[in-house]
Amino acid sequence: MATSEALKIHLTGEEFSNLYPNEALLSNDSIDWGGLYLHYYRQSPFEMVEHSCPQHRLVINDRTLQSPIIETFEGEIYLNLASPGTVRVLTANARTSAYWETEHQFMMLAFEPELLTRQIADTTNVNSVELLPIINPSDPLIYHIGLTLKAELESGGLGGRLYVDAMTTALMAHLLRHYSVQNYLFPPAVNGLPKRRLKQIVDYIHDHLDQELTLETLAAIAYMSPSYFSRLFKHSTGLSPHQYVIHCRVERGKHLLRQGKLSIAEIADSLGFTHQSHFSHHFKRLVGHTPKAFLKSQ
Repeated sequence: MATSEALKIHLTGEEFSNLYPNEALLSNDSIDWGGLYLHYYRQSPFEMVEHSCPQHRLVINDRTLQSPIIETFEGEIYLNLASPGTVRVLTANARTSAYWETEHQFMMLAFEPELLTRQIADTTNVNSVELLPIINPSDPLIYHIGLTLKAELESGGLGGRLYVDAMTTALMAHLLRHYSVQNYLFPPAVNGLPKRRLKQIVDYIHDHLDQELTLETLAAIAYMSPSYFSRLFKHSTGLSPHQYVIHCRVERGKHLLRQGKLSIAEIADSLGFTHQSHFSHHFKRLVGHTPKAFLKSQ
């Protein structure tokens, strides 16, 4: 129901948990994803209070509803014929509310507005990007990114922060091309990174394999936006930053296993893996054997 003044609710504040009747089935509230947030909900029939949020939000439907969702956006009423992959863009600070008569299952991908401007720092001097508040009947890429990030949460962080950063970069690039008032184009990655700068990045990666590496940190070393850096790095190495770091960690893991001074759990921890099982998963995927089987073969 619309009110004279919409509630201002910050996504990371305690009051946001009261926006829906049921708590999120899954969220990254306890994990830093660099300004990206994912909540997965299953909600009973409900009428939301009118509110605004300083973050951009993408509501990604994951189930077909028998009746449409009735939404208000800045005082205008819309009908959302929800089905798997339908995306609703709720722009930052806009007044919005919604009402649905049957159980509603959906993901909410939200992010700080500056994530968009970071992606185009190399090509423009704009301080903000205006998104279009539209209902897209189907967006397979956004749906896939949402499901991928949901799976990352369910795995306990198997891919790691750089993997999440790669998904974030892909999402931001897609929004800039197809959901912004101005259509932003990205310069082609023709020659890759200069050799000296590539060596600087590679040396930094090898010196910090035991730490959580982020795409923003690596891009800052190269004085580039995350999206442009990612494309140049892959052009130079044949691997994305996330894939390259995993390869480096597994190679060092092989070396440490041969030395025989540390247990598999200690090696996993020294290489920045969240769990021993994550190290074993990537090791077997790239080497063809588990760390334990590799150790026996040596």
